[in-house]
Amino acid sequence: MIQRTLVLLKPDAVQRGLMGEILTRFERAGLKVIGMKLVWANPEFAKRHYREEDIVPRRGKAVWDLLLKGITEGPVLAFVLEGIDAIEVVRKMVGTTEPKSALPGTIRGDYAHVSFHYADGKKIHIKNIIHASANPEDAQLEVAVWFAPAELHSYKTVHDVHVIE
Repeated sequence: MIQRTLVLLKPDAVQRGLMGEILTRFERAGLKVIGMKLVWANPEFAKRHYREEDIVPRRGKAVWDLLLKGITEGPVLAFVLEGIDAIEVVRKMVGTTEPKSALPGTIRGDYAHVSFHYADGKKIHIKNIIHASANPEDAQLEVAVWFAPAELHSYKTVHDVHVIE
């Protein structure tokens, strides 16, 4: 099934100059970029992405506060990828949320190494480079937060001709 998913390169990825390298990995896997922009999210915008009712009951207010702080500390490269089973493919490429536990070859495994334990001890958000929608419902909501329909584009790539059709 062709899906769309939101990916955010968080401020730590942008500040480290990893945008092009990470984007290349998705394109090489055959995923199509259908929308992209650089955004410096303010706290109100960040609350639309990290919804309190979704985060606080599961992970607590302290974690929610840290997520908001992390996503607003610098520019974020937001993009929408489209492809066959894009949500699952992207999540596999990204790796587990905790960089220390992410496998080599994943984005987090290759570009970050911080543990939850270290971040909790320092009372900082975990710098894990990237956000990727967890499931189709989240993808639909998150894409709508970051992009207007007119900002998403449809076009054919060589990959469409060789794999999808």
